[in-house]
Amino acid sequence: MVEKIVVSNSTPIINFATIDRMDILHALYGKIVIPEAVWDEVVVKGVNHAASPKIKKIEWIQRRQVSEDNFLKMLKTKLDNGEAEAIALSIENKADLVLLDEKSARDVARTMSLNFMGTIGCLLLARKLGIIGNIRPILDKIITEAKFWISRALYEMLLSGDTK
Repeated sequence: MVEKIVVSNSTPIINFATIDRMDILHALYGKIVIPEAVWDEVVVKGVNHAASPKIKKIEWIQRRQVSEDNFLKMLKTKLDNGEAEAIALSIENKADLVLLDEKSARDVARTMSLNFMGTIGCLLLARKLGIIGNIRPILDKIITEAKFWISRALYEMLLSGDTK
């Protein structure tokens, strides 16, 4: 079996760690690669964040250094450090998927022809694969505990696939 390379930005990891459901990401992807800037955001600078100690202990999250070059510098003019490094690391490592929630980062990933998915996409995939049942309890916790905002229309659409 060929191992897929999945790179993540901070938000998806924080969302799932905050609600103690990193098992979903692990079941979906096995391991996740993060750049140093994401590690700094979620563990070093995020020491007051409830998810930080949980993330620090996860062995299947691997840190990788991004080559500092002109491409990365250009990305950092448009995106924050974590997003820029996640995209650069995805390109450098020929990642199969990059996990991004922020619109600006997804727009850049789209222009780079990268495959990307966010927190909501991970939930939908997990439901489709039978990793989770209904999305509602998990989505509600992400919204209330991780403070992840989604529109009411999207919320209702997502729940339409839940079993009764």
